[in-house]
Amino acid sequence: MIDVHAASWPGHATRPNEDAYLCLDDLVVVADGATALPSLGSGCVHGPRWYARQLVARAALAHTGSPELPLTDVLGEAIRSTTAAHAGTCDTAHPGTPSATVVMLRSRPDSLQWLVLGDATIALEEMGGDVQVVSDRRIGNSSKAERFAVLTGDSTDGHHAERVAALSSAQRRFRNVDGGFWIAAADPEAAYHAYAGEQLVPARTTWRAALMTDGASAAVDTYELTDWLGALDALAKTGPGDFLATIRAIETTDPDLVSYPRMKGSDDATVIYATGTTGEDHA
Repeated sequence: MIDVHAASWPGHATRPNEDAYLCLDDLVVVADGATALPSLGSGCVHGPRWYARQLVARAALAHTGSPELPLTDVLGEAIRSTTAAHAGTCDTAHPGTPSATVVMLRSRPDSLQWLVLGDATIALEEMGGDVQVVSDRRIGNSSKAERFAVLTGDSTDGHHAERVAALSSAQRRFRNVDGGFWIAAADPEAAYHAYAGEQLVPARTTWRAALMTDGASAAVDTYELTDWLGALDALAKTGPGDFLATIRAIETTDPDLVSYPRMKGSDDATVIYATGTTGEDHA
C-alpha cells in the first residue's frame, strides 16, 4: 500500500488549478494541464483543467480494470477514452486541443513502476540508497529561439505576453512528433513515448518518492533551493504544503522574473510525497 501526503496549489488565487491527481492503494497519477492561451484557440469547450481531471480518473479506471497492464497501456487507454469523451463536442484534431503532462507511480510486491511524460518529475529513493530522478525535459529542445526570447527578455517592457504566445505557438509544431516532445493530448500513441521503467526493490524495503508537476519541481530545477535528497527530506519533515509555501515565498521576491527567469510568475504546483514498504498488503 502507498501512503500519500499531497498538496496542489494554483499559480494564482483568481485562476483555477489545472493540475489534478488521484491516489489508489497501489497507484498514484498526477497530471498538469497545459495552459491554453485564448488567442491561439484550442477547438475545445472544456479546457486543460477538465482534461487533466478526466485523464487521472480514466487512468485509475484502466489500472483498476486490468491491474497487470503496463503503465504505458494504462496511460494510452486514459488518453483514448478521454479523447472519445469530448470528440462529439470538440475538435480533438485541433493543434491546441487540451493536453497534460503525466507522472505515475505503481507499487508491486517486489518493485516500483514509474512513468513520466512531459515536463514532470519523479524522485525515488530506497531508504539509505541513492535517489533516482526521472524528468522529461524534451520540450526544452524545441522552439529554442522563442524560449530564449522569453527567458532573456525584459518582463516589464509590455511584450512578455507576446513572447510567451509566440513560444506557445511555435511549440505546437513540435508537439507529439518525432524529434519533438511528447505529451498526453488526443493521440494514445504519445503514451508509448513516455519515459517508463521498473525498479526492483527487495522485500520489506522501505522506500519514498516525490511526484511533482513543473511548478513544484522548480524548487530544485529553477530556484535551486535544495537538491532532490533535500527535497525528499523536507517533504518528510514538514510536508508538501510547507514545501509549496517555500516556492511561493521565493516567487514573491522576484515578481519581475529577473532573478529567476521563467515563463510566468507562479505556476500551478502539485507535489505528492509517497512512502511504502515492498511486500506489504500483497500477501
